[in-house]
Amino acid sequence: MREQSGTFRNVENINEKFFWVRGYEDAVVYFFEDTNISTEVCRIVIGGDLNTLTRIWESGQNKNQTSDKVLLLESNTEKFKPFWIKWTTNSIIFGAGVKVGVGINLHLKLSLNAAIKYISIRSRDYPIEYILDLSCSKIPIK
Repeated sequence: MREQSGTFRNVENINEKFFWVRGYEDAVVYFFEDTNISTEVCRIVIGGDLNTLTRIWESGQNKNQTSDKVLLLESNTEKFKPFWIKWTTNSIIFGAGVKVGVGINLHLKLSLNAAIKYISIRSRDYPIEYILDLSCSKIPIK
């Protein structure tokens, strides 16, 4: 599924997600406890050509982790770039590639335990497109 604007996605029964993004600048992945924007837990801003920083930070806190010129969108806006996220009630890990935990990643320990139930991928100033892939579930497959 290819999308251009953010919608809330229920991720209540999963704890990691692969996705592909293309765009010129700033794809933002938001994590929420509910579909109300006031329940934002944290966000990841994936930089591009104009913004060479990728940052993950906790909402309402002064905690963040930043990567410069590494976890960025492709300069060529025709290509999608793969990313992954993994979360628990007290941490978020983010990286580029198609295998969770491999390569360079950002990790943020959250101050408060949060039940992440929804994510949303959106743009800031320039349009982005994204593709969400199948998830790894906490529920065993029988």
